Amino acid sequence: MTVWSISSSMGRLSMDGFGIFDDMNDVPGFEGNQGGFFSGFNEFGAMSAFGSIFIGGVFLIIAGVIVYAIIAGIRTWSLNNAAAVLTLHSTIVAKRTRVSGGAGDSSATTSYYITFELDNGERIELNVGGNDFGMLVENDRGMLTYQGTRFKHFERDVQPQSGTRNNSFYT
Repeated sequence: MTVWSISSSMGRLSMDGFGIFDDMNDVPGFEGNQGGFFSGFNEFGAMSAFGSIFIGGVFLIIAGVIVYAIIAGIRTWSLNNAAAVLTLHSTIVAKRTRVSGGAGDSSATTSYYITFELDNGERIELNVGGNDFGMLVENDRGMLTYQGTRFKHFERDVQPQSGTRNNSFYT
């Protein structure tokens, strides 16, 4: 294979036997992929940049939501710890459940809520455990113990049953 060389004031060009210039990087205007106005800007480069920005943005949004949830949980926890433990007379006025999850192969989670009405008319809805939810019914009256948004205990008022006297049935 023969190599032809041409020297000029713009630089030295060499051409191989197939008529193709070997190295045109030193020739002004023939930078090829090494430089120039459109270097690095092709459809794959643009998609790569967009993909990187998009994935980075989604990552930042997800990370922000996670950080917000952690901060909100810590805030609620600390406010509950700082609140006084109160025991007030109240009436159960409503009960409800909230089921979440359960799609596909995941298991469902049930949250239980009871609304208490205090003697002054104020209502408080508290998240309670499943056992407490099952043992309490609407219109039960008693002493509610809670701290902030935490349910502690509910003790029903003891009322004498009809048909009993001195804790024994009539005979």
